[in-house]
Amino acid sequence: MITPDYYDAFSCIGGSCKKNCCKGGWQIEIDDDALKRFSEIEGEFGEKVRGAIDDENCFRHVNGQCPLLSDDGWCEMALRGHKLCTICDEYPRFTEFWENYSERGISLSCEAAAQIILSNKKKVSLTGTSDGECTHPLFLMLIDAREKIFSILQNRELDIFTRIRLVLDYGQKLQDKINNDDYSKFTYEPRDTKTAHTDLNDIIIVLREDLEILTDEWREKLDILKRHEENAPRHTLDDMTGEQLAVYFVFRYFLKGAFDCDPLSKLKFMALSVMIIAALSNVFGNIEECASLYSTEIEHDEDNVDYIYDEFLFNSAFSLESLISKIG
Repeated sequence: MITPDYYDAFSCIGGSCKKNCCKGGWQIEIDDDALKRFSEIEGEFGEKVRGAIDDENCFRHVNGQCPLLSDDGWCEMALRGHKLCTICDEYPRFTEFWENYSERGISLSCEAAAQIILSNKKKVSLTGTSDGECTHPLFLMLIDAREKIFSILQNRELDIFTRIRLVLDYGQKLQDKINNDDYSKFTYEPRDTKTAHTDLNDIIIVLREDLEILTDEWREKLDILKRHEENAPRHTLDDMTGEQLAVYFVFRYFLKGAFDCDPLSKLKFMALSVMIIAALSNVFGNIEECASLYSTEIEHDEDNVDYIYDEFLFNSAFSLESLISKIG
């Protein structure tokens, strides 16, 4: 399995987690195999487990949390040695497949994972081997292009905002080549296309008004951020932290462009995500918490991600030129 080199550093911190994944209203769907196992648990605890499952085969929420969460912040199922359902067992790990090729990472939404990702001082590298391969020409082109993108994002002679603008320029030229059905090796040295600065409010309005919102905290933070952005502030972001954020989003999403022939939208999503997280941290501090909240609200709702991808196509505020003007 191909993973970032920090992947094995993750372990659940359970009761030490401020925003335990068993809280907060996430809908956890229970797979059929787990349902069968849970039906066979005997005794009083078995009755408690089955009582924690609703009619849609999801864990209920009682007072904002899973009823199987112990007082000290650990899952009672795990404490008693029972195998968890697939979602609970895997999180915060995610796996992506392209034919027989696969990659695996950890999600920024998890507090412990966010700390590992954003406190990393090394240039991230990918390790391991895949169990198989994907031979589609576009996928092979994007694998090669991703190496170039990583090298741009990890060029520490430049500030992170310049690096992101260079990646967007590179992505635009890459997309032009793909649109012409040319999947041959892509060689291009990007240029910085920095323009006059604009605020993030047109993006914040979409996040606040058009997307699904899970928590009141997110709604309130977006309202405060919108008022702050009315003064069109310049944003600050530690170069090292910004690099890790950008590399994370490229690792997780860029190769998905092999499915829809639109890798540029994945790079736009990276840029948008980094800038919203940077803006949040400039107002509220603690970038790890801001990144985790953003990931929870946006990344973990596929409808929200898909809506943003549509905005890249149809909303001028989400155009490449508009995004570039917001970086910095």
